[in-house]
Amino acid sequence: MSARIGAKSPIPFEVRKEMIRTLFGRRDVIVLGCVAHVSCMFVAWGATTDPNYLYWAPLFILVATIRLLAIRKFDRALGAIQSMKELIRWDWSYTILGSGCPLLVGLVAAYSGFSDPYSIAPAIGQGLVGGTMITIVGRNFGSLRNVIVMIVTCCAPMVVAFPWSGWLKNDAYIALSALPIAIVILVSIGTATNLYNLLLSALRLGRQSEIASQKFEAAIGSMPNGLIVVDGDQKMMVINMAAKETLPGFLSKGGDLFDALRTALVAPEHLIEMLQNGAANASLDEMTYETRDGRWLRFRVSAMEASAHTYLDEEWGGRQKDAFILTILDVTKKVEADNELQHLARYDGLTGLANRRWWEEHGQQAVFDLPAGSLVGLAVLDADRFKNINDTLGHQVGDRVIKGIAERIQAVGDPRAFAARLGGDEFVVLLLGPSNAEDACAFYDRVFDSICGTYSIGGHKVEVRCSGGVIIRKREDFQLHTDLSRADMALYKVKRTSRSWLLFDRSLEEEYQSSIRIKHDLKRAIENEALELVYQPIYESSGERIVSAEALCRWDHHEAGAIPPSQFIAMAEEIGVIGQLTEYVLRRACRECMTWESDVSVAVNLSALDLARDGIVEMIASALAEARMRPERLCIEVTESVFVKDFDKTAATLSRLREMGIKTSLDDFGTGYSSLSYMNRLPLNRVKIDRSFVTEIAGNAKTQNLFKAVVGLAKGLGYEVVVEGVEDRGQLEEVLAVPGVDMIQGHIFSKGLTNSEMAVMGSVRRPAFDDGKVIRLVKELAAV
Repeated sequence: MSARIGAKSPIPFEVRKEMIRTLFGRRDVIVLGCVAHVSCMFVAWGATTDPNYLYWAPLFILVATIRLLAIRKFDRALGAIQSMKELIRWDWSYTILGSGCPLLVGLVAAYSGFSDPYSIAPAIGQGLVGGTMITIVGRNFGSLRNVIVMIVTCCAPMVVAFPWSGWLKNDAYIALSALPIAIVILVSIGTATNLYNLLLSALRLGRQSEIASQKFEAAIGSMPNGLIVVDGDQKMMVINMAAKETLPGFLSKGGDLFDALRTALVAPEHLIEMLQNGAANASLDEMTYETRDGRWLRFRVSAMEASAHTYLDEEWGGRQKDAFILTILDVTKKVEADNELQHLARYDGLTGLANRRWWEEHGQQAVFDLPAGSLVGLAVLDADRFKNINDTLGHQVGDRVIKGIAERIQAVGDPRAFAARLGGDEFVVLLLGPSNAEDACAFYDRVFDSICGTYSIGGHKVEVRCSGGVIIRKREDFQLHTDLSRADMALYKVKRTSRSWLLFDRSLEEEYQSSIRIKHDLKRAIENEALELVYQPIYESSGERIVSAEALCRWDHHEAGAIPPSQFIAMAEEIGVIGQLTEYVLRRACRECMTWESDVSVAVNLSALDLARDGIVEMIASALAEARMRPERLCIEVTESVFVKDFDKTAATLSRLREMGIKTSLDDFGTGYSSLSYMNRLPLNRVKIDRSFVTEIAGNAKTQNLFKAVVGLAKGLGYEVVVEGVEDRGQLEEVLAVPGVDMIQGHIFSKGLTNSEMAVMGSVRRPAFDDGKVIRLVKELAAV
């Protein structure tokens, strides 16, 4: 029958294996059954004095022993059973061995019906059959075949023997006593069938659940992130392998999550509080925490939404209400990378000190956090003659000097100090909360004493001296940017002395306030176009006529008097109006150039900041269009420093200007940043040789040879050559002695002229220098 059921609905191997295993269990039932059977044999013998009942006792013992040995053998072989064929063999083995006891019971009952049907023996036999039937159904329903075979072997002898005995004895009651046994057979088979089906269904469902569980375990086990299912009592119900590997030794099924977090994390209380307050109601944002072994973990918590489905059951373990899923990701590498990026964004790569941005941000907050009434010290310092170190020993040594200064600042070792490198050789040291001004001054003495001295770098002994400006203020009065300017003023002042640093005092405050007013006035002067332009003529090398003029800006302040261009241009850059100043000079120069002779051009200087501005080309084009001036009458002069920061962008801007017809010139050629590797790539029309090549040219053979080489280089690259700074006859003679000089600029021919003077002088033609009357001609023509 079981075979037919199996044929209609194949039983999975694991289910069938479990059903067979139930047959070979409960040794104690076999032992107790054997004891009961032997006891009944002695009772029957005592009641009937029939010695034959005693012979049945050893048979029951033998059958029980064989069955126990078979169970032992099965237990040993269970783990090695891998096929359905082996299971069927064990099933049949049990059927054969298991039928021995029911057969003995049936034969004993049948014997009692023949031998002495009117004694207690038949009742004992029927009792044995009934008890055996219960055992058969209750113990063997895992195999319907076994149940049927055992019922038949147990009941068939009695069903046959009692009617036969009744016929022989001519007693219908004896025959009828077999009827209840027939009914028991039917009921037992029906009960066994029901139990079998229940067992099969339960095992099928269990197997399906096991497979589903294995799939679930495989799924969450393959997740790269840790996953923990936590019930409403914060007990961990499901923990995947990634979670165990992420927090090894801290997680256990059924364990308390919060206890595990407190043990594993450095500061878990915020996370625990968030889980307690919000995890059951909504998904939370990602949170990152440090473990005690130095790793970083990110947690994401999602509440298990209310659902008709049951994921957790308190009866089987776990309360679904307030349950949540905790995912864990080891983000140590990401955090380390983020920290590295943050460090790069906050700290100077060469020195390891804070950079300007982080120093300003952190410094202001640190000052704000000081108690009321605290003092704050601020020092700005730089290395004296640092450019000479770079020029003579190279930039590598210069970098080592910068690094050495930073190390010596840090070596002072005061925890109240916060130092930074602002750029180049400029440093700043903030002192938080000195006890008094004397304490602050003593600290800065230590700083400058530490910095100034001899540095041993790559076999060189480099003498380093630093100058600095210091300001000491109350916390309530301290303003980082304005006080940085005050300290910078003190730095500027101390460079004129032999001291290392200077304290910003009341006298400097008056000068600072004056500087503030001057900067304000400069901004207004630019807005109101109150600055004046003068023009330094550029002559043909013969000196006969003016071919161009360099526009020079002048500012005569109503209080401070004439302020040098180097000073007010630096102010314009500081207050952010350098672009407006450049545009003003350019537009005015173009307008005034249109009042000169048509063959005279104007040259306007642009700085690196100007060329870096977006829209500079468009602004120049607008100025030309506004003045209705031909592009070839404008020359844009730049210094070599503009190519240092971004050569390609600067070259591209100058190329666009040349394409428009505007001329381009390189000022101060041969000084500072010259590099032969890029000279042939510069989009230039002319170069202006710096005055440093002319100052000592008269009577100095080396200077003369150097001048010739520079002129030859420029002409070899196809540039026009302008020589500036020619002041006297001797210089002029040496300059003109070198072939290739196209134009000359200097007081030997003319001082700076106003626009009206340029309008007159531009049309003047005079004899060439050959008549030896240059100085007289300058005086005469200046009076025209």
